[in-house]
Amino acid sequence: MMDSVTQDRVRPLSATQLGLDTHQPEAPISVAATNLEDKVELLPESNAILTEVRAALAMGFAGVILSGPPGTGKSYFAERIARTIAGEPSAVRIVQFHASYQYEDFMQGYAPADDGSGFELQNKVFPLICKQASEKPAVTHVILIDEISRCDVARVFGEALTYLEPDKRGRTFHLASGKTLIVPPNLTILATMNPWDKGVDELDVALERRFAQIDMPPDADALREILTGKKADPAFIDRIVTFFKAVQAIDDEMVHLGHAYFNNCVDEDSARRAWTFRLLPFFTKACRLDKETLSNIRRLWLKVVPATHKVGAAQETSAAAFDGPEASEQPPVPPDNPQPGI
Repeated sequence: MMDSVTQDRVRPLSATQLGLDTHQPEAPISVAATNLEDKVELLPESNAILTEVRAALAMGFAGVILSGPPGTGKSYFAERIARTIAGEPSAVRIVQFHASYQYEDFMQGYAPADDGSGFELQNKVFPLICKQASEKPAVTHVILIDEISRCDVARVFGEALTYLEPDKRGRTFHLASGKTLIVPPNLTILATMNPWDKGVDELDVALERRFAQIDMPPDADALREILTGKKADPAFIDRIVTFFKAVQAIDDEMVHLGHAYFNNCVDEDSARRAWTFRLLPFFTKACRLDKETLSNIRRLWLKVVPATHKVGAAQETSAAAFDGPEASEQPPVPPDNPQPGI
């Protein structure tokens, strides 16, 4: 224990006095959307994905999930759809789910009080945007959840999961803390997910009745359009698209990567770098239990983008890691006329 003299010299300091901003303000909440209008272009009403999202919402679904493998443009379109259907830029909130994301991060959780006196219950992302939407009932608000399948969604939403349904919007219900919440009818939920994430089975059970799912598969036409826009040689584009289609034809969904992975393949040099920097690591991870498929993919790639001598040496080294010794070196052959004593 401190003596009385020491106690007189100790002055308690609050979190605010220490320069620690521990309070989460309730408005405005949309930090990510503050400059969204300047950074994100709106989609034309003729856009096919936007049309499907509007149709799903009109049918009474609580929200829409854009589903597809990595690199198919899910996040790109989701952000633009959110901006297009929202009533104003500040009415968009973007949040990313991850493996450690919890109810306390999304609904309500305790945080240090401003005066350092202890902890206080604070509203988090979802109650805050519900409040903002309730205050502006004529404005459509959108919460965009990136990678919704990366966590236990039912646990993160908690009691609110039931009240996402359109026929239950506007009803008052109690959260775990005893506080009440209303999910307003002018709040729209958009999300993206990779269908091969480990948490998808649990996600489907919790949300399949409430959310519409729009598939966004790898698209060879989109890849051709991207490379054409970057002035790549048409003959070279044909070669890249040939490889892309060959990979999609493999009977293993885990290797079906999206067209965005090939954005930088505008010539042979850039394609070789894309293979080293992005494609090979992706395929190596996807085929970690299937070395034969990985070897086949590598052979398909070398048919459309032959390795140079220097790059080829590096690729052979990489190939040895997953093809086994037979792919990179042969066992020693005994000499025809062995020397005595050998």
